[in-house]
Amino acid sequence: MSKFIFSILIGLTICTNAFAEKLPGHVAIHIAKRHYEHPVRLLHPYLDIWHMKGPATEKIALKAFTQRFASSNMCSNSTHADVVVLLEPQMFYNAQLRVFHTEIIAKTFTNSTEPITTIKKQAQQNGELGIKPEFYMEKAYTKAMNQVIKKLETDKAFLATLDQAGQNHTQTHHTETLCGELDNLPVSKIYY
Repeated sequence: MSKFIFSILIGLTICTNAFAEKLPGHVAIHIAKRHYEHPVRLLHPYLDIWHMKGPATEKIALKAFTQRFASSNMCSNSTHADVVVLLEPQMFYNAQLRVFHTEIIAKTFTNSTEPITTIKKQAQQNGELGIKPEFYMEKAYTKAMNQVIKKLETDKAFLATLDQAGQNHTQTHHTETLCGELDNLPVSKIYY
């Protein structure tokens, strides 16, 4: 019996270590300036709530990416990266059902404004708009961001780009120019 328990513990330790290993490469995260400059109004018949998507998404993205990638930072704090991930956050509130709906579109780039990968993930969170809405919005963003990360971890084009950059240690891309160009890309249309 003790051998059985010991083998289970060894198996759990191996599985935990496999999942804890971070993906290699340096990832720069970019959120367009418009998400920091133009708030969105969350619809409600009696409340007037405005939400700035950029800062909320940045907080969630940094936490999620640093947990899964060897090196990740915001574009503004990073001069070179293997891959730049552009995040487009969207937030909508359904006042009748009392549900926060969020969608995060993640596009990955290396040295041009042509994306390598595009991922769209949505999440919902029940909550009251009038009682600490930031708490519920953060939960909704976190759910969507975790789905984006899971998809990136299995996306063949994204992983091949990170792998190629890891083999060519000198081929990191200058991010300042690319991040500036990404601010000029058109916003994706969102349908709820």
